[in-house]
Amino acid sequence: MEKRLKLLAIFLLSISLITYELFIMRVFSVGSWSNFGSLIISTALLGFGVSGTLLTFVLKQIKARLDLWLSITSLLFFPAMAGAYIVGQLIPFNPIFIGSDPRQLGYIGLYYLVYGIPFFFGAAYIGLTFIALEERIHSVYFWNMTGSGIGGFLILGLAYFLSPAALIFPVVLLAFFAHLLTSMRFNPRLGRLEIETRMLVVSTSLLVVSFVALFIGGEIRVSEYKSISYVRKYPEVREVEREFTPAGEMHVYASSYFHFAPGLSDNAILALGELPEQPFWGLYIDGNGPIGIMGAIRDPEQARYMDYLPMAAPYTVMDRPNVLLVNLGGGIGAQVAKYQGAGSITIYEENPEIFRLMAETPSVRAFTGDLLDDPLIDARIGSARSYAAGHPGRYDLVEIGLIDSIGLSDSGGYAIHENYTYTQEAIKEYMNALTEEGILSITVWNRLSPPRNVLKLLSTVVQALEKGGAENPSGQIFVFDLFLSTATILVKNSPFSEGEIYDLRKFCETRSFEPAYYPGIEPRNVTLDEILVTFADHFERNRGVEKNVEFTPNDFYHTAVLELLFGNPEKLYDGYVFDVTPMRDNRPYYSGFLKLGKITSYLDQIRDVSEDWGYLLLLGIFVQSIILGALIIAMPIVGRWRELFKRRRGTVGVIVYFACLGLGYMLAEIFLIQRLVYLLTNPVYSVSIVITSMLIISGIGNLTAKYLSKNRTTVVRVAVGGIIASMLFYIIGLPSVLDAFRDSTMLVRVLVSVAVVTPAAFFLGMPFPTGLNAITEHRPSLLPWAWGMNGGLSVTGTALAWLLSVSYGFHLVLILVAVLYAIVGIIYPVNEYSGVSVESRR
Repeated sequence: MEKRLKLLAIFLLSISLITYELFIMRVFSVGSWSNFGSLIISTALLGFGVSGTLLTFVLKQIKARLDLWLSITSLLFFPAMAGAYIVGQLIPFNPIFIGSDPRQLGYIGLYYLVYGIPFFFGAAYIGLTFIALEERIHSVYFWNMTGSGIGGFLILGLAYFLSPAALIFPVVLLAFFAHLLTSMRFNPRLGRLEIETRMLVVSTSLLVVSFVALFIGGEIRVSEYKSISYVRKYPEVREVEREFTPAGEMHVYASSYFHFAPGLSDNAILALGELPEQPFWGLYIDGNGPIGIMGAIRDPEQARYMDYLPMAAPYTVMDRPNVLLVNLGGGIGAQVAKYQGAGSITIYEENPEIFRLMAETPSVRAFTGDLLDDPLIDARIGSARSYAAGHPGRYDLVEIGLIDSIGLSDSGGYAIHENYTYTQEAIKEYMNALTEEGILSITVWNRLSPPRNVLKLLSTVVQALEKGGAENPSGQIFVFDLFLSTATILVKNSPFSEGEIYDLRKFCETRSFEPAYYPGIEPRNVTLDEILVTFADHFERNRGVEKNVEFTPNDFYHTAVLELLFGNPEKLYDGYVFDVTPMRDNRPYYSGFLKLGKITSYLDQIRDVSEDWGYLLLLGIFVQSIILGALIIAMPIVGRWRELFKRRRGTVGVIVYFACLGLGYMLAEIFLIQRLVYLLTNPVYSVSIVITSMLIISGIGNLTAKYLSKNRTTVVRVAVGGIIASMLFYIIGLPSVLDAFRDSTMLVRVLVSVAVVTPAAFFLGMPFPTGLNAITEHRPSLLPWAWGMNGGLSVTGTALAWLLSVSYGFHLVLILVAVLYAIVGIIYPVNEYSGVSVESRR
């Protein structure tokens, strides 16, 4: 009976542990600029690693009173969760200063320490349960993984009803119930289970203290540098709407200080006399924004300023075009299209919460004049990429208007996240939806100095045209910008005519926009070589330059496009200090501009890369994870050298085996999280669904391994073969699967995501418990250390996966997973060694 209770307890505690991990990600999303998934997952795994290492030293003492230690660790777990969350809010970490303030790396270390404490107690409890039920390791592993998987779904459901700060309460309560189950003992005299009164009083008191502390100090601390912190200081600001969803906490504010005219020409005031007081509201998602919600235009005269926006350019050469807008946002693109006389407007919005806000919220509907009810507009939830790919030749204009946040919305810089909107494959699909004379219009922010994002987009567009079989790419592009404001790239499905080029040049001239490229443009005095050398000298300071030429970002775009079209693109890719290579679905990082090999150069000019804190954060986490992982492995080696190594066979092999498992599993998991953002459209859904399904399915794989064969070596090698085959499928076949279902309902996409995860997760669940079984049988003293090594290397694997994906693409990550598990298959037999000293075997 007590053994069954232990399994139920570990099931509940595992639910609590994973929900706490995802809760902390939500806390970071609301309070800072990102969910910092790599940091939080690494911290959780660090707790597992440290617990395994410490259990290695005290295993004999703990075994003597195992039930007591299970009660103690479960008792400390739930107040530690509450305390870590409260204390974590006091750490003054600000990622935008990570490149200029060395203390920020120390604050990351504090996060590891503070949040690592509850994960340590939770992991110690799981490790102790493995020891207590060592004859039922497969069952323990199954209920641990299944509970963790259910926790991922639970947090998504709770997020619809509770604010991010309130999610901690049910998480703590679940851990409390797990403790009560753990502390129950069978009383043979009474013939029933019971819990000591003293233990019940202590645990209930701790629960009450935890809840009181959370009520008093449990608010999420929002960075003073975050956009929402500024708007709350505006005079006369009022909150119009507030909603909680798993995809983000949404706030809508009204203030007379909101003005949205992105890229508005300076000539507008001269031509119009004065600018109209067009009303706007500001939408903030997890404190990021604002997304401008455009109020209804009551006076047609007020709309005239839209003639001076860069998004008006394609309408100069088009008459009543059928328009496809890649996102809805706050409705500005739709309003511009209406004003410019579009024949029809189709809108696709990937974020269902934004769509529902604009389409169903009464206050927003009234403010926008029921914009989406206009018979001219057909607005839908879904992927514009998918729709474009399936409807060739339907639209005269496809517009992507300022949906990126680089240089504006994230006022303190930007995190690294997947962006499948601007990849080479996406550009080709948008072009597929155009008529023969149709135009793709892309407007992005142009505020980075030195220039980065516009150059990356230009290289992607040119390569998409060339790979797509365009006969005359140089005749199909028109590029212009407004200094430190916006840049617009027009891509026609056929060459621009002389008349269209004239009209577009006239449009730019009358609005003081500066063309960077159009067919037939005269080369400028500055050359790309001079620009590249100037930047190299600025950052590297290791080569002499006779003179540093003067040039504008527009000059750089001009020379870059000429090189991309008529020269050697590799000169730009290799010669520029930033990474501006074309984006692919295999490497969809629009904001990943830093080159791993040039980190020292960036540190010399850190102010010029301050916006790139997302990459610097990944690098910092990776370095710290290596140090922490090494300590987890080294401590037992130093403290128990004689017992573990002296005249004993296979101990080094055990280290390699479980280290490869820790690295390989996390590399595969992080890849799936990143890649399935493409299908699920939101990283919150991707993290929750991937972690949930991987844990549950890995648990099923573990149970299958138990009954598959009594030959453990065969089981592991079959699993390794399945894992390698899964990685090959992800490289070769996964893109087609994702494309086939990306336009399906959310339920179908979730089911497809689970199906995608299943083959790898099933086989990934076999080698770890099988290895634990082997060393439990042959040398049980290594059990907690193996557990710790797996956790410690998982810390490094989490950070490494993100860093490799951003720098080199997903395929390298998958190849590395295959190599690591190939090593696992080869080296497994070391776990079957008895561990008897060499001399005693003679």
